[in-house]
Amino acid sequence: MTGQELSALLSRHRITLIVGILVILFAAMGFFGYEKYQRHQTEKAAVLYSELLDTMVQGQTSTARASAGTLIHQYAHTPYATMAHFFLARMDMEGKQVPAAEKTLMSVIKNTSAPRGMRSLARLNLARLYVDQHQAHKALDILQNPQPAYVTLADEIKGDAYASLNQISQAEQAYHSAMSALPAVDPYRTYLQMKIANIGVAP
Repeated sequence: MTGQELSALLSRHRITLIVGILVILFAAMGFFGYEKYQRHQTEKAAVLYSELLDTMVQGQTSTARASAGTLIHQYAHTPYATMAHFFLARMDMEGKQVPAAEKTLMSVIKNTSAPRGMRSLARLNLARLYVDQHQAHKALDILQNPQPAYVTLADEIKGDAYASLNQISQAEQAYHSAMSALPAVDPYRTYLQMKIANIGVAP
């Protein structure tokens, strides 16, 4: 193709080319603008999360609850929102607001966009809540098929659930299963041995 033919082709399709270039430019601007917005939101959420931790340490429950609520509702797409659920559930449990704590933890479990590890932690927390509320069967149901990283904690809570049901053999088995996943020198083994002794079984 000669230079003259190329000039003629560009001239005939100049509008299409201009529109195409503009579309690409606006798309790039939109992408980088959204990325900047997301980064800004994450930074603001990090500051608010730090304030949440400070108020929790200082025992300012109402302020901490407000910060957690803001993270959950205004910064839902940041990891800090997921972590805020745990603090909110903790405050609910300490305030004897069991249904609210259950609802908060369940929302994390059902949130498929949340990291899998966070959902597993929510399951463990909810199972512990069920055991404390004498709902051992619910705890056992929710602890099925735990992630490998959380097997020890899951087995320990299973042991507690079985112990509350007076199913001593199953409780002992669960505690021993939890111990088997720990190194021989891990001090947490002593704590599990104490639990085994508390159900009347020689560790």
